[in-house]
Amino acid sequence: MRVGVIGPSEDEIHSFIDECDTMKKETIAMLTFYTLRYSDIEVVALYSGVCKVNAAIAAQILIDKFDVTHIIVTGVAGAINNDLSIGDTVISTKVAYHDVAEEILTEYHPWMENIFFEADNNLIGLCKKVIDTEEFSQKILFGKIVTGEAFITDNGRKEIIDRFNPLCVDMETASIAHVCYVNGIPFIAIRSITDTGEESGVETFERNCVFASKNSIEILKRLLETI
Repeated sequence: MRVGVIGPSEDEIHSFIDECDTMKKETIAMLTFYTLRYSDIEVVALYSGVCKVNAAIAAQILIDKFDVTHIIVTGVAGAINNDLSIGDTVISTKVAYHDVAEEILTEYHPWMENIFFEADNNLIGLCKKVIDTEEFSQKILFGKIVTGEAFITDNGRKEIIDRFNPLCVDMETASIAHVCYVNGIPFIAIRSITDTGEESGVETFERNCVFASKNSIEILKRLLETI
């Protein structure tokens, strides 16, 4: 088993990389890949850069070059569901783009039956086992995540709720899930909340990014210890 771990920004992944034993470091396509050892699991981790194309490039390289068997996304997200507060964590059950027309995915490659990419059931089960047996300071919910390349306005929030009713929104997870889907690679996303409908904006995101990222990384580590 070799697990790929993607964090979109340095703040979202580097504390995990620093904690691990680094076996190898190499640069491909302007991205730095760290081959690590954590809890007797070989991990290849990187920060991919923000937004969909960067994340997809990272995921495909992890699969083609490093032969990863699973991909885990760790990082932060904006809350859509009102039950979520800053620092809480969402673990994906299914993922969709909120800014891609449905027919792009269903009428063309990869000819999906619907717009949702399903997270791996085994990884979901392991996460639930972790949650049931460990204590965490934050609220942890399982559910839908949607992805798009813009910070969400009030009008955009209402449209996303009406169409998808997700727990949270980010800028990368669906593209990583898309790559995993066409390659047959199990994936899951662990995203902690930096901003909500009441506390929003770029400044709020930046203020909470490091703090929230630590919450998602803590669950990532417990998951790797359980796999």
